[in-house]
Amino acid sequence: MSLAGKGMRRFARIRRGERLVARAVFCAIFAFYVLIFTGLPDHLDSETEYQTTSALARGEGFALGGTPESDALVAVRLSQPDNANIPVRVGVDGKAYSWFGTGQALVGVPFYWLGRMYSAIAPGSDEVEARFATRTIEGVHRSEYYSHLAVGLRNPLMAALCVWLIVLCASRLGLSRHVAIVAGLSYGLATFAMPQARSTLSDVQATTLLFGAFYLILTVREALERVRQPAYHHLMLAGACLGMAFLTRLVTAPAILVLVIAMLVVLVGAHKRWAASTNSQLRLQCLAFVSPALLGFGLYLFFNYARFGDALESGYGAAVSLDGFWKYPMALGLVSLCLAPGKGLLFLAPALVLVPKGWMNVENRVAGFTRWVILAVTIAVFAPIVGLETWHGAWTYGPRYILPALPFLWLCVALAMERLRQTILGRIVLVLVLGFGVLTNAPGVLVDHMTHQDLAVQSARVDWPNEDLGMAEGDQSGENVRFQNIQWSVRYAAPWAHWRILRHRLAGLGETFDSTEIFYADEAVSLVPNPEMRATFAHFGWYDYSRNLGGKVWPIGFAILLLFVGAFRLFVRSTDH
Repeated sequence: MSLAGKGMRRFARIRRGERLVARAVFCAIFAFYVLIFTGLPDHLDSETEYQTTSALARGEGFALGGTPESDALVAVRLSQPDNANIPVRVGVDGKAYSWFGTGQALVGVPFYWLGRMYSAIAPGSDEVEARFATRTIEGVHRSEYYSHLAVGLRNPLMAALCVWLIVLCASRLGLSRHVAIVAGLSYGLATFAMPQARSTLSDVQATTLLFGAFYLILTVREALERVRQPAYHHLMLAGACLGMAFLTRLVTAPAILVLVIAMLVVLVGAHKRWAASTNSQLRLQCLAFVSPALLGFGLYLFFNYARFGDALESGYGAAVSLDGFWKYPMALGLVSLCLAPGKGLLFLAPALVLVPKGWMNVENRVAGFTRWVILAVTIAVFAPIVGLETWHGAWTYGPRYILPALPFLWLCVALAMERLRQTILGRIVLVLVLGFGVLTNAPGVLVDHMTHQDLAVQSARVDWPNEDLGMAEGDQSGENVRFQNIQWSVRYAAPWAHWRILRHRLAGLGETFDSTEIFYADEAVSLVPNPEMRATFAHFGWYDYSRNLGGKVWPIGFAILLLFVGAFRLFVRSTDH
């Protein structure tokens, strides 16, 4: 059957060269992310998520316990039952559980086993583990160094997979190979996806799972447009991605619903247009897609009931009740996410200014379906966040809560690139916006974001004391106001303050900072990071491993070199016609 007669606009078929290019970009970005990754959890929430993975891998289920860190978390929760800063909740069986998505812990289990295996065979691993055990966090001794390190590799891998998917999606949209490469590399290096890739929170995993499902939707649509039956494993994998995304981050539910509808529209629409399948085939296709997604939802209900006695109770309790949403001025939340100097997309993903240009790229034959799905997903990601007082994502680099929308919007950037690269002025614009993105996100790698946040909060307490905020002395709500002020103050903004912290360290001035130098504060105050924050370049996993723990880094150095060599070889092979 001729699709031309039906007025259909085909997606491009991804051929061998495009697949090799995508793999090459993946290898290069993954090697770079491994080089800069954090390794150890950079946040109490991350440590709690890791401890759940540890318990699962040791056969203890989701209940925390069995390590010094998890025992300490449980003890603090039991002694301070009303402390909202401890991400642990006691279940119906009297055991303590993390309140984070179970999907993050489940995916971490194979990485945990990898760390245990390496610890068992690596020369000198016992000495490294012993040195790590002498460290403390909040006064508690550490444990399981190699497993911590291996689980920390999950986000670099997930982020690199997202870059790989962007290259494939750009090719699926019929964009040139050069544009697909630049789109992938620029997403990975010129947005806050790069500093997020080094972190250990669940946003990166949720983002990759959502975008992976979207790529599979495009793949299924391309098959149907060519009057071929979609592969059942593509349908099942798409559903599994959405189910695991739901288990990873509950707040992705609106975006998941959008993608479920998009897939069903593709399947049913193709069936109605040219009877691409019989009714029984259509039902089987829909079932193959929906079943894994429903399985994820079913596991969510089961895990909740098993832990807390209520299928709808994730453990967050009042912390994520609907009463807590949309109480912050939504217009202000949206403006903050876009324009705040310390967290806004204008600064941490500046190439997004090209999205309108890409949206209007009517020359692209298949952009119609894609851009409406992108718009719907973007609204679904932003809607729950703009009404939150914590729109900024707390102690992280960039607005991490809206990271799941970033790769979708980046496809519009790629569509704009296709147009702009055709003129000299357009190429200059691309260089400027992408270069600015590298400039604002590189400091999130070179300086640990936790150090910046710690110093900023110390200085802000002097710059904006409670009495100046109209609050009583000791009122903890003043901390929230100060944190909001930090995000909006150019003096405190993360990208530029990071550069000043780096300059101070490179000058050999130590770990004591002057608030007038770093934040241009009115009153000079000596700022010293929390002793447990990582000083100098110890926030790089391999620097800390070699310099402070005496580990041998040549194996990972060799692996990184192999990845770069593999990337180069794949690029060369992609040019072989």
